[in-house]
Amino acid sequence: MGDAIAGIEPPVPDDRAGEPIAVRRSFAFVDITGFTSYCDRYGDREAIALLTRFRSHVRDIAARRGVRVAKWLGDGVMLVAVDDRPLVAAVTELVVRCAALGIDTHAGICAGTALLFEGDDYVGRPANVAARLCDVALPGQVLATQLRGPLPNWVEDRGPFSVWARGVGELDDVHDLRVTPTIAVELKGDGAAA
Repeated sequence: MGDAIAGIEPPVPDDRAGEPIAVRRSFAFVDITGFTSYCDRYGDREAIALLTRFRSHVRDIAARRGVRVAKWLGDGVMLVAVDDRPLVAAVTELVVRCAALGIDTHAGICAGTALLFEGDDYVGRPANVAARLCDVALPGQVLATQLRGPLPNWVEDRGPFSVWARGVGELDDVHDLRVTPTIAVELKGDGAAA
């Protein structure tokens, strides 16, 4: 990518502050699976307690991994990173730690160029694809596409394959990412302390 996309070009007299700039980012959406049913079954107080635990884990893991919580979406979250690897690490760890606490989640990840709009919002296909992959992911599943570079050595890749996602159609080169069994057992055993 050239300097114009990287956002490090020198300012010029006719620059207009606040205009969108194209940036490469990695996006993830993580949702609690079956949250509406949980609310119906256990009531609002228990649902809020579950949501509070989920958000606490998201904040802790995202901060430790250097990933930004872009926005909360009710029973879900949008995460953004400048590098794929910390985002993959954060999301796969979060899914396993939540499962250890009895919180089923599912996630979608996509990287690519998007517009940074008004300094804190992202517009573009990668964010949309990440959201749609989250929609089609099964409980405990992390679906990802368009990642660059190697995965963390403790994350397994079960792909590629194709999926159909509402609003974007057929997506090729989708990967099902999972924490390796040895690490997953350790994290699940440590669920109460997580």
